[in-house]
Amino acid sequence: MANAEFAVMVMVGGLLSNQLFKVVNRKTMEASRRITEEGHDYQGLLIQEVSFFKYLKATGLIERFSYKMEQVVERAEANGRKIGIYGSILYASREPIIMAVAIAVIFIQTYLMGQNLGLIILSLLFFYRALTYLMSLQTFYNNFLENTGAMENMRLFLDELKSHQDQHFGRKVVSLKDEIRLNNVKFSYAEKSIVSGMDLVIKRNESIAFVGESGSGKTTLVNLISGLIPIQSGELTVDGVRIQDLNVKAFQARIGYITQEPVIFSDTVYNNVTFWAEKNEANVKCFWEALDKAHITDFIRELPEKENSLLGNNGILVSGGQKQRISIARELYKDIDILIMDEATSALDSESEKNIQENIDRLKGKITLIIVAHRLPTIKNVDKVVLLSNGKIKGVDTFKNLVETSTEFKRMVKLQTF
Repeated sequence: MANAEFAVMVMVGGLLSNQLFKVVNRKTMEASRRITEEGHDYQGLLIQEVSFFKYLKATGLIERFSYKMEQVVERAEANGRKIGIYGSILYASREPIIMAVAIAVIFIQTYLMGQNLGLIILSLLFFYRALTYLMSLQTFYNNFLENTGAMENMRLFLDELKSHQDQHFGRKVVSLKDEIRLNNVKFSYAEKSIVSGMDLVIKRNESIAFVGESGSGKTTLVNLISGLIPIQSGELTVDGVRIQDLNVKAFQARIGYITQEPVIFSDTVYNNVTFWAEKNEANVKCFWEALDKAHITDFIRELPEKENSLLGNNGILVSGGQKQRISIARELYKDIDILIMDEATSALDSESEKNIQENIDRLKGKITLIIVAHRLPTIKNVDKVVLLSNGKIKGVDTFKNLVETSTEFKRMVKLQTF
């Protein structure tokens, strides 16, 4: 208000100088995005190097793999230097730009417009104080932009989580007392059909096995039954209640799930099997009973600390077969209605597999057993074998009858040695 012409000219000079800052800000954001991408690449490579260390070491490839990691680090370092340079440009150019704008405005007002120098000096004091803080704000904003890559990545990640949030769960609490029924159930990944119009009934305390070639839909079918993925069409009911109306978390709490890759926590044997249950007399008794059923009692008793022995990160201190048996013991320790075994004995030797299979056979009629198997000896005694092919059921019968009635299953049996 004291010198409107001065203010207008300063604003014009500020807008012109802002073009430089826009370029620096844009380049800072680009470098930040690249650093985030390279950080992902490095973390992925690091996880792979740890996971595949034995293979990389044994084959002499670890140095080449490490060199690949070094290249990622060098690219991230280069982008970090760029961000530092852009920050330095902003910091170093702040005072010269302020002075350049001020000198140009003073020159125009005194020599071209003939205004009083005293009024200009008053305006200059206001201008300098205001512009100093404005330029500091610009510097802080550029520092903020250095982290935009990580923040954008986190926002995209959260949006993706939100888009895949469980929305099909209801509130009805049901434990399996009668049957699980699938009626024309379908499921696809993208354009590829995985489960095509499947009809199936699984009775309570029935043992059923899913067999078929890789990609036939066995694991997807198990994931649908256990509520891990929603059905896309058709109907899946538990005791007549649609799975969309179920309290799926309560339903899943009654399921035991044994996978091909055993889940072992970095803790003691006892905590792994009991899932950190209180160590009282009843729980300890159930713990040892579960170990007996999983055929691993002798091994645990031979450990220096017995049930208190630590297993290491992901069970690194025990073998693959021992990890699998501990994982099986955990599920057998639980009070469950359904036991799902997805290639659960694939990491075991023949003798251990036989012993566990005998124990699993003892569970027949006590809980509902759902088994996904490539190794057919493990399913010889189940109540029903379901033969799958390309997401469709090709046959349902006992093991013996299916061998006689299905050419495809008979061929699968002949390819394996009993």
